[in-house]
Amino acid sequence: MTGLTGSTRRQTAQRFVMQIGRRDIDQAIELLSPGVRYHVLGNHALAGTFSGPEEVRKHLISLDDRTLGTFEAIKWEDWLVGEDHVAALATIRMSAGGKLFTGRHLFLAEFDVADMIVGITIFFEDEASALRFFGPPALPEDHQP
Repeated sequence: MTGLTGSTRRQTAQRFVMQIGRRDIDQAIELLSPGVRYHVLGNHALAGTFSGPEEVRKHLISLDDRTLGTFEAIKWEDWLVGEDHVAALATIRMSAGGKLFTGRHLFLAEFDVADMIVGITIFFEDEASALRFFGPPALPEDHQP
């Protein structure tokens, strides 16, 4: 990988996460490969795997709706650039329903040969806090009381 490729990928990753924070979801989606897979790790209501730009878009809208537009990165701590991946460590703040969440996330973006984002994985530093903030996953319709 040349320095220019790493720089381009870092800029793309930065634009993606900054656009999410500014609620520019449609612009963020333009940076994704058609085959993108977006993983939010954990066992909370927003955890899961989302395939394709439209599923990612719906997930990001759900995040924005649940946090009433308060999701923001308050401090970008580090950016790590590798051959195919860019990782960003950030302190995130959001609120909803009288609850405040402040915690560190690791965003891991994977790139294809066209420098489009083909994979994103979100790691929470404290999964228990994410579960308290977002709540447990919803039961499937066939398991509803």
